[in-house]
Amino acid sequence: MKLTNNANLPDALVRAIAADPYNSGDSDFTITGLLKPPRIVQLEKRHAHELTEDAEDGLYRLYGQIAHGIIERANMADLAEKRFYITVAGKKVSAQIDTLSITDGALSDFKFTTAWGFKADKNPKPEWVAQLNVQAEILRQNGLNPQRLQIIGLLRDWQKRDAQGDPNYPQRPVAVLEIPMWTSEQTLSFIEMRIAEHLAAEQALPECTPDERWAKPDQWAVLKRGGKRAINGGVQFSQEAAEAVCAKNAGTHVVLRPGESTRCQSYCRVSQFCTQFKRLTAITQTDAEEKSDAV
Repeated sequence: MKLTNNANLPDALVRAIAADPYNSGDSDFTITGLLKPPRIVQLEKRHAHELTEDAEDGLYRLYGQIAHGIIERANMADLAEKRFYITVAGKKVSAQIDTLSITDGALSDFKFTTAWGFKADKNPKPEWVAQLNVQAEILRQNGLNPQRLQIIGLLRDWQKRDAQGDPNYPQRPVAVLEIPMWTSEQTLSFIEMRIAEHLAAEQALPECTPDERWAKPDQWAVLKRGGKRAINGGVQFSQEAAEAVCAKNAGTHVVLRPGESTRCQSYCRVSQFCTQFKRLTAITQTDAEEKSDAV
């Protein structure tokens, strides 16, 4: 993959991003690969020689590597940054754990991420739950026994004023999220299912699900004339509900906010090669024009 520098970052940063030390080891599948949508994995393989990434898009990955390096250096008494392997359905699966506490058996994974995922009213991300449970099963089959699972968030966008105004917002720039543990049977069944899906994708390219696309539905916003922000209670998931709000608030009108597949739009590096994305984009544009005319 070619690394570009459209943002004109300093050469030292670009070289650091290019020198990514990640190594998946001698495995058929890593946890990261298993959890990625099979369609994306296959398109990345098919178009590997055509892919580009701008250095700016690799900055958060670099920050995460810096944080992991410091954590590894500080965890001499615990098991840290080590890769383990198991065989499932005839395939070698590997995981590199962040830390396993020798004293209390906590299997921890550090995330350099946003505060949103750690709000008290949010459920843990499904991929975080799966990641840590697969790691735990791999450790169990290597003679270790994690007692609990946790995500430790290093919150890059944490704001004190948001913490003061919202009790659900993380109250510190570091947050710990406990992850429910699966049984070995559940975890092995999940691993087998994911292996089967990825192997099947090698023969017939599947479509990404709405969850995999991080799809957001259409919304209708009630705005004051000349305004850009919706009034209080003015964002609705149906045109009818928005029009009902509009009827009760003089001087307002309804504006369609078309839904989108966030991952496809902003975070998928193979979207330019994806026929599903191109088809959905065309459908969304046509649908939005028709709905806007109706509003």
